[in-house]
Amino acid sequence: MTEFTGFDLLPTTPAGRDFVVLAENHAKQFAERATEYDARGVFPFESFKEMRESGFLSASVPHEYGGLGVGLLHDLMVGMSRLARGDAGTAVAANMHIAGAAVIVQMLRRSKADGDTVMADVLAGLLSRVSAGEVLMCFPATERGTDLTSPRMEATPTADGYVLNGRKIFGTMAPVAHLFFPTVRIPNGKGGYRTASAMVPRDTPGLQIVDNWDALGMRTSGSNDITFTDCAIPAGNIFAVRDNYGTTGQWFASFTLTAHLPLIATYLGISEAARDLAIAAAHAVKGRKRLADRVPIQQLVAEIDIDLCTCRAMLQRTARAADEFIARHQTVDPDPAESNALMKEVQCTKYVVNRRAIEVVDRAMTVCGGAAYMNQHPVARLYRDVRAGPFMQPFAPYEALEYIGKVALGLDPNLDR
Repeated sequence: MTEFTGFDLLPTTPAGRDFVVLAENHAKQFAERATEYDARGVFPFESFKEMRESGFLSASVPHEYGGLGVGLLHDLMVGMSRLARGDAGTAVAANMHIAGAAVIVQMLRRSKADGDTVMADVLAGLLSRVSAGEVLMCFPATERGTDLTSPRMEATPTADGYVLNGRKIFGTMAPVAHLFFPTVRIPNGKGGYRTASAMVPRDTPGLQIVDNWDALGMRTSGSNDITFTDCAIPAGNIFAVRDNYGTTGQWFASFTLTAHLPLIATYLGISEAARDLAIAAAHAVKGRKRLADRVPIQQLVAEIDIDLCTCRAMLQRTARAADEFIARHQTVDPDPAESNALMKEVQCTKYVVNRRAIEVVDRAMTVCGGAAYMNQHPVARLYRDVRAGPFMQPFAPYEALEYIGKVALGLDPNLDR
């Protein structure tokens, strides 16, 4: 008879189970040094070396290209939540690479369906290098003063390729990445733009990683600015060209689902770690009896578990809907109304999980007492890390409310910026 371990989210496939086991093992290692890395505000190169060696970073690469073959967002989400229990900043950075590889898998399937054998071969070769641990990837999309649908970084056509100019912020995983995939705009010759992704090797002249990541939390994520100044790339290094500048059009849903659902799950992991620390603190004797025997502490812990139940239920439901959506649209673009309806659900989930996770960690700090206010206490780090959730793309909280409301009312969902 197996021991009952509670109602944690669980993977649903063999590959997912292998991934989660690796995540849990890494989380134990990372937790032991997370406080030191956080205090120093340095990137955890040692942790990424260990994840490359274990195969963890090849999670979303299919077996045929040498990866773990985790094909469900649900299972990727569970694994990332586990890793975040040990070090959330490292989990956020790892997700950048793992989710990016999952998007490349989607692009590969689409290229094959469209008969684009040249692009398919390029993407297949890239996935093989990822699974071999030869390539780590960064997918910078955020820029100051705009949103994901309207990049200002420009790819100007030349005789033999493109020249890139622009600046990205929150370039998570930049310190260790070998390849960068910034979103760009390309002039369409009619006064407007198309969108695309560019592939830029780290040693490309004009690419500079600005060592300026000094944030309140997520201090191990390496989310530096990245500048691109007259970076020349060949024409074959431009992918997924779409006529959807400024809109939530083709591929927006699939990309944001794949990149951001596991990211949302990292905040569940933060709150779960805080819950465990609160439970341990509650069993300590303070005064004449344990904290756990005091009614106010029991109420705080009850509220923590209620919020965790809510977050797990929403994440599981949304992940299953997302996996069904992606499976139906591997080779064809989804209907915009269906995309927006699902994205509305994702934004509802993000809004609730981010808020509840913050409240859980706040209650955990109350249970742990004044010691948790000190920077060396793990709850202090969790408290700062969890505050990053609402700022994550694609929408800030006030933008999410506008988007959710517009979709629910049947209005044009593009935001009024």
